[in-house]
Amino acid sequence: MTSEVVLMNRQAVAMAADSAVTISGDRYLKTYQSVDKLFPLVDGQPVAVMIYNNAEIMSTPWETVISLYREQARGRALDTVQAYAEDFMEFLSGNPDLFPPEHQDTEFFKVVAVVYTVLAEEFDYQVQKYQQSNSGHIRDQISAMFEFVVGQLHADYQRCADDSPRAELTCFPAGMGEQVRRRYGGEIEQLIGSLLQSLKNDHPGLAVSDATKSMLREIAVFAVTKDAFFEHYTGVVFAGFGAREKFPSMRSYLTSSVILGILKRKRDREAAINSESGPVFQPFAQDRMIRTFLTGMDQYLRMFVYGETVKLSMGLVTDIVSRTPNLTDAQRNAIYKDYSENNLAHAVHEFFRSVDNYQYSVHTRPILRAINSLPKKELGETAASLIKLNSFQQKVMHSVETVGGPIDVAVITRNGGLEWKREKAEL
Repeated sequence: MTSEVVLMNRQAVAMAADSAVTISGDRYLKTYQSVDKLFPLVDGQPVAVMIYNNAEIMSTPWETVISLYREQARGRALDTVQAYAEDFMEFLSGNPDLFPPEHQDTEFFKVVAVVYTVLAEEFDYQVQKYQQSNSGHIRDQISAMFEFVVGQLHADYQRCADDSPRAELTCFPAGMGEQVRRRYGGEIEQLIGSLLQSLKNDHPGLAVSDATKSMLREIAVFAVTKDAFFEHYTGVVFAGFGAREKFPSMRSYLTSSVILGILKRKRDREAAINSESGPVFQPFAQDRMIRTFLTGMDQYLRMFVYGETVKLSMGLVTDIVSRTPNLTDAQRNAIYKDYSENNLAHAVHEFFRSVDNYQYSVHTRPILRAINSLPKKELGETAASLIKLNSFQQKVMHSVETVGGPIDVAVITRNGGLEWKREKAEL
């Protein structure tokens, strides 16, 4: 993993990234602290690019891909950062020399294999959980459990966590799903056969219905076409000044693999400074301490406090209602229902709205005000310090240090261009 941040005000952009990379495998975990994640995008132009999460695209290092783009760009200036980002994505999509068709075929196989592996691991987890909590024969439930797990993943590809419909990725043309089915139908059947054979070897009682197999086929297509990145992906962040931009802007994308000549991607976040706007404070990847610094409260602590507040409120109501004389069970249940659905929700919402307002006024607004007026040198130092916070937390928490090593900092101004600095991570 990694930790990265983009800070922008009307004068400059500061981008900072650590240099740690974690390589894991079966009973193996190794961290190196010498990886570059921040690069100039085009020679002589005030725009840079950062990567996080996955250091390679289709087995090719991102550093290599970025250098190849830089060579073909030949210092060409584009009007906006958005134009640079789109031109870079098109370079990856329309480059058969970089990613030949047979390489794309192999990559599709890998993407679906990863998704099926995630499914198999979730199935094994559900089996283990059932065995720990039930004394019945697992063999009688094994097929239903597998159908449930497949159905859940199938549903996850169709609906988001908030239950809204999950869209098709706009980077692909209409009918992309049907193209994938026609081109890779044989590979999908092969992967399904391998998955089911492996699971049946471990769980001899497993029987798979035609409906479940059909969902597995659809999952293979969804893995490419849907707005979801359950496979390995890379975050790519562009920031700086386009030729026609007097203030800086930023665009970030999630990217996966080139399939049928098109890079699977989606725009993740965007921000732009104008004459009226405030600064931009945008962390990426591992950002827990950075967000804690900005808000004054750890996000996990906030969620814990929220849960405990709800429990406390319900406990008080339960105690008061139970002590109230002459209430029937039906009346008590009506009071509980009304309070939990109406009064409690409103009270908790108002309480945390007050907390959020306090956090913003006491912690966030003064920080943003300071960032808005920082000169470029101090803006770069601030970005590096935020990365150091994440690194320091991991040191003192005795966790695997997936953030660390020297910190690369790029400070970009319209007149001065791109300036680089590398500094140690120690606080």
